[in-house]
Amino acid sequence: MSDAFDKTLELSADSFFLLPGTETITYFPASGVSRQIKAVVERPGPEQLGDFSGGQRESIEILVKNNNTGGIASTEVDTGGDKVQIGARVNRRPVMMRIAEILDQDAGMMKLKVI
Repeated sequence: MSDAFDKTLELSADSFFLLPGTETITYFPASGVSRQIKAVVERPGPEQLGDFSGGQRESIEILVKNNNTGGIASTEVDTGGDKVQIGARVNRRPVMMRIAEILDQDAGMMKLKVI
């Protein structure tokens, strides 16, 4: 990708937070200080727990800015170590959930799976 295209993606990232489902969540890096960030939150519902019959856990996907000031930089993500505090359901008390995977990313935004 060109530098101009990456810059355009970075500059347009804030427009995503005008979407429905935007929430303020707290990011807890495995190393470093926690911070509040904005995220577009999708809650597709419980997912199967590996090969366990009948086992389920909440799964959430969040869209955040791909930088370490207003979001989470892809270079700092520690899947398995980093956590976010977020409501497992809309308007519920926030709980700690682990960042499990980077689903997608570009220069401006990053989509993460938290469980």
